[in-house]
Amino acid sequence: MKNFTSISLVVKCPTCGKSLMDHNHKIDDADSIKLLITFGKQRGTIHLSSVYGSYLLDCDINLVNDEIGVFACPYCRAEITSKDLCKTCEAPMAEMVLDMGGKINFCTRKGCKKHSVEFEDLGMAMKKLYEDYDQYSG
Repeated sequence: MKNFTSISLVVKCPTCGKSLMDHNHKIDDADSIKLLITFGKQRGTIHLSSVYGSYLLDCDINLVNDEIGVFACPYCRAEITSKDLCKTCEAPMAEMVLDMGGKINFCTRKGCKKHSVEFEDLGMAMKKLYEDYDQYSG
């Protein structure tokens, strides 16, 4: 049974608006977030957990701690790099759009756990989260 702390966030590309959710690749028993990644001279695909607060991922290339990755949409191939820098390590942040309105940012440095979620309408977001929670706990 899922609990309220394991709510899966649904995200899309900030450039083309297509869903980044991969229904065929589960992490934490939820659809993963599929992105392209460039890490040094390597290029590959990364799947991130969509469960807020989880740091689980699957990647088809080797990721080295403290190195910075460049993330992109698998459809339009646009980089999802934000103009903001990480307040913890000063690496660039990556940005995805929340389906419920708002955005999620995460640090592009492997090993840094800094991330944030901003909702356009907190009341609407909380309503959606509680509806999802009721669906999972019902």
